[in-house]
Amino acid sequence: MKKDRLLSLALVVSMALAGCGPKQTESEGAKTYTGSAQGNNGPVKVEVVVENGGVNAVTVTEHGETPGICDAAIETIPAAIVAGQTLNVEAVSGATNTSKAILEATAAALTEAGLDVNAWQTKEDGQSPAAGKTEDVTVSTLVVGAGGAGMKTAIDLTKAGHDVLLIEKQPMVGGATTLSATYLVVMGTQMQKDAGVDTVTIEDYVAKQQKLNPAFDADRMTAMFQDSQNILDWFLEIGADFTRPMSYYQIGTSDGSSLGVEMVRVMKAELENAGVNLRLNTKAVSLIEENGVIKGVVAEDEGGQYNIFADNVVLATGGYAASPEAIAKYSPDWAGLPSTTAKGSTGDGHAMAEAIGAAFEEIDNVRLNPSVYADGSVSVSLSAARTAGAIMVNMNGQRFCDEYITDYTTLSGHMMEQEGDYCYLIMDQVSLDSSKRLQGFLESGYIVKADTIEELAGMIGVPADNLKATVETYGGYVKNEKDEDFGRTMYMNTALETAPYYAVQTQPGIQVTLGGVKVNEALQVVKTDGTVCDNLYAIGELAGDGLFGCAPTTINVFEGSQIAQTILAK
Repeated sequence: MKKDRLLSLALVVSMALAGCGPKQTESEGAKTYTGSAQGNNGPVKVEVVVENGGVNAVTVTEHGETPGICDAAIETIPAAIVAGQTLNVEAVSGATNTSKAILEATAAALTEAGLDVNAWQTKEDGQSPAAGKTEDVTVSTLVVGAGGAGMKTAIDLTKAGHDVLLIEKQPMVGGATTLSATYLVVMGTQMQKDAGVDTVTIEDYVAKQQKLNPAFDADRMTAMFQDSQNILDWFLEIGADFTRPMSYYQIGTSDGSSLGVEMVRVMKAELENAGVNLRLNTKAVSLIEENGVIKGVVAEDEGGQYNIFADNVVLATGGYAASPEAIAKYSPDWAGLPSTTAKGSTGDGHAMAEAIGAAFEEIDNVRLNPSVYADGSVSVSLSAARTAGAIMVNMNGQRFCDEYITDYTTLSGHMMEQEGDYCYLIMDQVSLDSSKRLQGFLESGYIVKADTIEELAGMIGVPADNLKATVETYGGYVKNEKDEDFGRTMYMNTALETAPYYAVQTQPGIQVTLGGVKVNEALQVVKTDGTVCDNLYAIGELAGDGLFGCAPTTINVFEGSQIAQTILAK
């Protein structure tokens, strides 16, 4: 597990400026100091109680970090500072920037308190005992990976009384599901019918997708969409706010906030309600195979390696887009691009399956996200801007394609033909008002703001006359409900004439991987020699299931349910 030692002296000194004066607390001699540091989505603020040169408490009082991803850092980093009386604390894997922000904000407060921050940086933690070795364990079913697919599998099995263990290498559940930005892909639901947006049949949609990509598994896709009502009903039953029909295949949250955050929130609660046996910070290292039969996995936690023996092993480890090495190996054409996927999507399942002879299907196939903001320290998806009505312009201040081509890789290709391989998304106040996600990005400093289009053009370095003409022309298309230049038909929901105006620079990045470990109809892993691993399954983004990530969150729930039913039927 990668260990990140945090804090540079330069950052500590700069962040000391954020500290405020002390205030007396009820404990005599104890004083409270505050500090602030930049996180992923804005300032992270802390209060630190100092007494006799030591720290009694660290509390995160305000932040805009992504729920589900930041939770472990906010819970464990302050506790580690107090327990060890040190800032020499390891970052929480998958929440590195939040961890750094908490530590930097605490350093600012300690500087204000007059303590030697350098000594706190370098002091070893003498309070944490060494972890003992975990004993081997035997279960009926082991699920590896607590993203959407793994959680659904474990929930269904546990609620049916099955003996299941769910392990996750990160300190939090959710995986790439947490980052799903905008909508749940379902079709033909009563909610969509009532809203009058059920305008395309499942059969016609599947036929269109197969025409675009003959490798699509039409039968699996049809079965998944026919299950749309059940999938939506399940989410609504466990408390999800998926109540805003957006189109014949999209349902979002009522206020336009992150779909993935809401999804993981309710699924995490359902894990707890069902009593799922969950082990975090536990990585599957390799599969145990004896005479061609999978017996379990070698797992690793802070105490070292141990064996988990299981009658069934379900690999739900996600894709490989967060690993530059895996991208270079499996999809070298896209090496070097930023990625917006989860930090844990590093191809662990691919490597384990490959080691026992599993075949791959379309392993080099990835989906590019055409709307990635990347500044070297953070990569985030700005897809919410396009659904909020934004247009894309190049360095000449001109549009160059339909901003909502549904094939993101094709759209990214148009972007990469432009000067600099990037573009700007242009929005107005109508766009910002429609999306809490965009409002958060504005607060984080990713988006620039201007009172006029001419001022905005100057801020992003494009010709003002061109940008003004582009915005006015497009505004006319919106009013006439027809894009005369590129035929855009989706999300033409603002004429871009309501000040102030906004822009953000974006470039293509790798969003998800679309191929993976070859599976059969039952999602059992298939080897290169054609043999089937009867008790080894691959689901979700890991699986080369012929769905090519056409509806990632929906695929996770559909396949998780399918695997649970298959195992329970044995």
